[in-house]
Amino acid sequence: MKIHSFARLVPLLCLLTACGFHTVYGTRSSDAGTPVAVALNEVAIDNIADRQGQILRNLLIDKMYGKGRPSLPNYTLSIKLRSTEEDLGILANAIATRSLMNTYGDYELKDLKGKSLMHGTAHSTTSYDKLNDQYGTLAAREDARQRTINEVSEQIVNRLSLYFSERPSL
Repeated sequence: MKIHSFARLVPLLCLLTACGFHTVYGTRSSDAGTPVAVALNEVAIDNIADRQGQILRNLLIDKMYGKGRPSLPNYTLSIKLRSTEEDLGILANAIATRSLMNTYGDYELKDLKGKSLMHGTAHSTTSYDKLNDQYGTLAAREDARQRTINEVSEQIVNRLSLYFSERPSL
């Protein structure tokens, strides 16, 4: 039974390659342009305001710069970070027991001439418990903030990778 279903799966996988499916971080052919990893390494990341912006910038540097920081970048990435929090799980005595955190990263990729190549907003939502212990609440809030910033960095890197994998060679 397992061999029979595997035999059906092989032709479907062959069709998948025929439709133009390719890996994001690979090269399509010798004239397809620069690989995504090289292109990501050519992006200068502007400073981002506040402590959370600094954390986001460091995460992006870790994810994008496989060969060290670019000495002569071809692109500039600017990001504006914003967060909101709202109370959830409000008890009868008006005490909130849970909070919802939204983090947004508005980003724009520009070329050397300042022309906007792509822009968008990365968004992440998470929640955390508000505890009776103040330290526990602060730790839970900081963990929630770290998780949302990490998700925003993943989304930005994924969208940049997709952009660089689909753009025509220059």
